[in-house]
Amino acid sequence: MFCNNLSWFTSSFGDNFKFYKRIAEQYTDDNILDSVKQSLPDKILKTYTDYQSLIPLLYWFKNDFMKWMPQELQCSSCNRKMRLQVRKGDSMILRKTEVYSCDKCGSSILFPRYMKLLKIAETRIGRCSEWSILFGAILNSLSIPTRIVYDFLDHCWNESLINKKWIHLDSTLNYPISFNHPYYYEQNWGKQYEYVLAFSFNSLHDVTRYYTKKWNKVKKRRGKKDEMERLTKIYLRI
Repeated sequence: MFCNNLSWFTSSFGDNFKFYKRIAEQYTDDNILDSVKQSLPDKILKTYTDYQSLIPLLYWFKNDFMKWMPQELQCSSCNRKMRLQVRKGDSMILRKTEVYSCDKCGSSILFPRYMKLLKIAETRIGRCSEWSILFGAILNSLSIPTRIVYDFLDHCWNESLINKKWIHLDSTLNYPISFNHPYYYEQNWGKQYEYVLAFSFNSLHDVTRYYTKKWNKVKKRRGKKDEMERLTKIYLRI
C-alpha cells in the first residue's frame, strides 16, 4: 500500500491526511464548536447528561437534521441518470464540487463538498464524510472528545472517548448499530482492511485491530513492514 517515494504518498494519501488534519484542527476551535452547538434543539440539550443520552442525539441527527446525498442522481425532468464531473476545490472552504448534468435536457445539480465545518452545518447535506465531520463537532461541543476515523476504502465515522475508552459511533447508521458496533463493516459490508486510522489534531492512531476479527489477514495485506511510525511523522508534519 505504501512505498518510500514521498511524492507518491502525497498524491495517493497526502490529500486525505491534509483533509482530516484540517477537520481535526476545527475541532479545537471553541468559536466553531459554540456555533455548532447552537444548532442543537432544546429538547436535545435539555436531555443530554451523559453518553446514554447519545441515543436521542443519534436519532435526531440522522432522521431530523441531516440529509443524505445519493452518489447517483436521476434527472427530475427526463428520468435519466445524470453524468458526474468533479471539479477540484481551491480553498480551505471547498475541497471539491460534484457537478451532475443531464445530457438530454441540460439541467444540472451542484453538490459542493465542503472542508469548512460551519458550511456543512449550514447546508446539512452530504455523505459519510460530511456526516461524521459534523457529528464529531457536535459531540466535541458537548465536551465529548471525538475524532474522525477513515478506513481508506470508502467509509468514515467517529470515535468518542467514553468512560476512558474510544467507542465506535456512526451517525449514518441506525441505532443500535450506530453505537459501539466496530465489527459491523467487516461482517456486513465485507470490508477487507489494510489500515483504519483515527485522526486527531496532534496525533494519528492505527485503530485497525478494533474493527477486525481477521487480524492475521490484515497483516498479510500490509506485508512485512508496518508503516505506522512513518505515517505518523508525515501526518504531524502536514
